[in-house]
Amino acid sequence: MQNLKKIILGTIMTMIIMVLCAGCTGAEDNKNPIKTTNNATNAQVNHSSDKIGFVMEGIDVPEVVLDAAKTQVEQLFEINRTDYPDYNYVNWRIENLTYSYTYDDLNGMQLTIYQMNYEFLSESPESIVLAGGMYITEDNWVMPGYPNSTYLIFQQDGNKLIFLHSIVENDCTPGNQIFTEDLLQILT
Repeated sequence: MQNLKKIILGTIMTMIIMVLCAGCTGAEDNKNPIKTTNNATNAQVNHSSDKIGFVMEGIDVPEVVLDAAKTQVEQLFEINRTDYPDYNYVNWRIENLTYSYTYDDLNGMQLTIYQMNYEFLSESPESIVLAGGMYITEDNWVMPGYPNSTYLIFQQDGNKLIFLHSIVENDCTPGNQIFTEDLLQILT
């Protein structure tokens, strides 16, 4: 009996140590980077209920950032629709998209980071099993991950922003050591 208690305690301690050592990894690798040269400011976006995907009013970022965000959310929307057909996702929206941080010289690159939150509209919210940081709004919009934890990474090339990757970090922020180490890992 005492050996069983030691085994259970050892297993629990090992799991706690693994969670603490994991840090905030969870990078999402983008295999199709967007290389748009337009760096114009985004105007208000018209979002019709008939159209799949829209951007909340008040988001004001360069067009290349908005294009990259839309592409990322469209891809995540299709993946989630396939992986969770019972959730009956029918639309997506970018709820938040803001400038977060600039690395002036990270391995010889100037990197600009934008923070994003997106949501999917469900016609079957009762089927959704909430886990981690997920939430469902009163009008059935679902954040399928951790809110405001998706970051879009851009390289500044003269006056152009070039989309490199997206990364998900739910327990650290751009500029701190853990985020920077994770960012360096996906860039190498």
